[in-house]
Amino acid sequence: MEIIISKNYRLQRLHYWLKYELSSSVLLLLSWLGSLLILLATFAAILFTPYMLTILFKEKKFGWVTSFIITVLLPAVFIWIYFSGSDYSYFLFLIPLAFFYFYCFLLRITVHDWLT
Repeated sequence: MEIIISKNYRLQRLHYWLKYELSSSVLLLLSWLGSLLILLATFAAILFTPYMLTILFKEKKFGWVTSFIITVLLPAVFIWIYFSGSDYSYFLFLIPLAFFYFYCFLLRITVHDWLT
């Protein structure tokens, strides 16, 4: 019996996690719990980021890592430094979260192209 490990195993795993979607019925139920949904989305983004960046580093996709830093991390740090004490800082932190999920959407499309 021979075990064959695919050359694109890491990309396949990343693609699997990027294409994982919630059904519309679950989203409908979660829409009633707005702040809980935002908390879960933030927690998922924090947990998934190291995995995603590790795979991108191992695959030598440094352009994607750089774009992640520019589009997600820099706005988050900027908001944290300049607006952390304000009354509306909670809502401003939704901007980097939205950028993160848009970044993941673009990455999902691109990883699919890398695999084919």
